[in-house]
Amino acid sequence: MSEEMILHFTTNSNGSDPTLPSKLAKLEARMAGKGSSSAPAWQPSAGVPEELPQPSSSSDSDDNTGDAFLIRPTIQKRPRLEEDDHEIATQQSEELVDRKAKPTEAASVRSSLDDVNRKRQGRGRGRAATGKGRGSRTNDQSRNSATSTFLTSTSQIENSQHKISSDALPVMNHCVYSQEGRHKENFGKDERASLLEEVSSLRGKVASAEEELSRARKEASEHQQFCRELEKELRDIKEYEQQMKPKRLKVLSDLLISVSKSERQEARLKVRQDSLRLGNVGVVRVGTMLNETWEDGQALKDLNAHLKYLLETREGIERHRKSLKKRQTDKGDGVDSESVLSEEDFLVQDEIYKARLTSLKREEEMALRERDRYDLEKGRLIREMKRISDEDGSRFNNFQVLNHRYALLNLLGKGGFSEVYKAYDLVENRYVACKLHGLNAQWSEDKKQSYTRHAIREYNIHKSLVHRHIVRLWDTFEIDQNTFCTVLEYCSGKDLDAVLKATPFLPEREARIIIVQIFQGLVYLNKRPQKIIHYDLKPGNVLFDEVGVAKMTDFGLSKIVEDDVGSQGLELTSQGAGTYWYLPPECFELNKTPLISSRVDVWSAGVLLYQMLFGKRPFGHDQTQERILREDTIIKARKVEFPSRPAVSNEAKDLIRRCLTYDQAERPDVLTVAQDPYLFYTKK
Repeated sequence: MSEEMILHFTTNSNGSDPTLPSKLAKLEARMAGKGSSSAPAWQPSAGVPEELPQPSSSSDSDDNTGDAFLIRPTIQKRPRLEEDDHEIATQQSEELVDRKAKPTEAASVRSSLDDVNRKRQGRGRGRAATGKGRGSRTNDQSRNSATSTFLTSTSQIENSQHKISSDALPVMNHCVYSQEGRHKENFGKDERASLLEEVSSLRGKVASAEEELSRARKEASEHQQFCRELEKELRDIKEYEQQMKPKRLKVLSDLLISVSKSERQEARLKVRQDSLRLGNVGVVRVGTMLNETWEDGQALKDLNAHLKYLLETREGIERHRKSLKKRQTDKGDGVDSESVLSEEDFLVQDEIYKARLTSLKREEEMALRERDRYDLEKGRLIREMKRISDEDGSRFNNFQVLNHRYALLNLLGKGGFSEVYKAYDLVENRYVACKLHGLNAQWSEDKKQSYTRHAIREYNIHKSLVHRHIVRLWDTFEIDQNTFCTVLEYCSGKDLDAVLKATPFLPEREARIIIVQIFQGLVYLNKRPQKIIHYDLKPGNVLFDEVGVAKMTDFGLSKIVEDDVGSQGLELTSQGAGTYWYLPPECFELNKTPLISSRVDVWSAGVLLYQMLFGKRPFGHDQTQERILREDTIIKARKVEFPSRPAVSNEAKDLIRRCLTYDQAERPDVLTVAQDPYLFYTKK
């Protein structure tokens, strides 16, 4: 604002007047003298760098009366101008304090200053007009002098105002700075208070966080200590476990061995008792040969004697009855009348003979059933005696622990080249069946290699089979150079062969559920990426667990059907192997290499169902395998015949006919037969 005011005053001053500087100096001196007599509206502070000019005692009185008249009113106006200047300075300080001042405010201040100047000029012109009565010349001179004096005084006033404003600028700046300082100080105090409050809050939070951290560290330390204690306890438990494991296994194996020994003793004691009742194996010398023969026990001897008595009694009654009829017919030929009975007595006596014969027949039937039961017990006794004999002759009968895991207990059975032991898995804590494959030391190397390949092939087929109707293969390992072991799932029930020997035929309901389970297992074998033909499906290879679930086993003769095999089937390279009663006709072709498929298992399943329902095999039941092969019994089996008893449903007979279709091309495969309605159960 000071620069604009100086520019304004400079442009309004008359530069052509040579006396103007002296007049301005005198005017300045007079204004300074007046300013000292009147108290200013504000005083400069100690921080103002420049001081106002001191009042001068000198005064210029060389001007005429008109000049004095013209200057005096101007000097009289000075307090008002100073007030106006003071207001302007105050306004300028407020504008400087206000940081958001706009340019329009400066324009309004300039317009107000112009108004003040115009008023001053107006007042001068009015007062000059009042002195026109003194004469025109005097008036003109006075007017000119007044005008020049007015202009001079105006310039002096403006210069004085400019000096005052320039002198007052540091004061105004000081005021502005003071106000800004007070605002900043107030703002700093508020900000400092809020900062102190925030710092206090943060310090409280830090203190609480430190407390929580201290508690967390303490808890972490406690947890770490607890974890270290647990780890130490776990290590101790593991060490104790490692120390106790051999002892525990030893105790468990000793317990199992003691139980097995007790079972062996009980089995041998029962065999001895049954031998006294049912019979025993004796040795008979025939020339230089020793042959084993069966000698019946006391129970069978008594039963046979009773049957002999019933037979003799029946024959005697028959003779008496014939004699009675003969006498009755010969009474008119002169026979002694005393020996001839009346018609009524004859009828009574004949009825007595009939009743006795009926009673004898009933007793004979009961005796025959009893003998059949004895025959079944005799068969079980013979198998048990053979098992005990094989167990006594086995080199694994001393309760060995194989592979540091499987404790052998009792022998379950023996085949041509293997023994099956009931064992206990000490790791999984379950019963298993260990099948021990032994190579005869007298075999040639080719035969040993062939048997080894055969066993490895069976293992490779069986190890991947996981189905509830197929016995699981758990493990395999080598025992020595000539012996290895396969570990199988243990089935505590009987096999189907033992069931059929105990009961010649089964009710259709039981036979149906067994064949359904067998076909479910066969379907699983034929839905694999590589289909499997069991090829040796027979009653001895169908086992039952403790709840009666049927499971197929023994995959020693199984065949893997590769992807490149056509629809005609797989070439049979092991012709002559298997059980002949359960093989189809195509397996007995000798003039060419047979082609087989899953239809082989379909035929075997049909034979199993027939045997379960009727108690015998459909073809070659009473024949040996050699006779079947010699007489081509199966090759001639073009039609199946059903006995009249027991009664069997037509659905079961139809399924058997489909399974025993002679022509392999017309016989359905496993997946087709599995869709038969007889093999499905629906809710009634």
